[in-house]
Amino acid sequence: MLRNGVCAVRNKRCRVRRLLTMVVLFSFGMCLFSGCGTEKEGKRGKDLDYTVVPTEECPADFLAEINKKKINPFQMTYEDGEYCYLAVGYGEQETNGFSVRVLGLYEKGDGVVFETNLLGPEKGQEVSQKKSMPYLVVKMKKLEKEIEFWS
Repeated sequence: MLRNGVCAVRNKRCRVRRLLTMVVLFSFGMCLFSGCGTEKEGKRGKDLDYTVVPTEECPADFLAEINKKKINPFQMTYEDGEYCYLAVGYGEQETNGFSVRVLGLYEKGDGVVFETNLLGPEKGQEVSQKKSMPYLVVKMKKLEKEIEFWS
């Protein structure tokens, strides 16, 4: 009879352990799938379509403004019909070989974020001591939203 009592206690412990394991796993799963986590506030929204615009295809008025400002860092927008042009420049650099990379163009809340960074010359790339003024222009469909530039 004592033996049955020991088995009953062991079975009860096993059931409690199993139940606790299931509760922990369920809680972890709910947290994982419900979005509970360490995301930054205001996570990235919908990516927007854009086209990188070569200099020769920029609207003349916009290009004239860029040429006036490109010696210093700048951020500009220009609207032309159904399109919005976004330009970002990083000012005068001591050598050539620099380029501007788009990290993202996306909606965030009530606005649009245009995120870029400046890339330096790659290792082993031939560079001259000729100064450069890297900038980038992209074209997107016009939206009635505020544009934020992130560099």
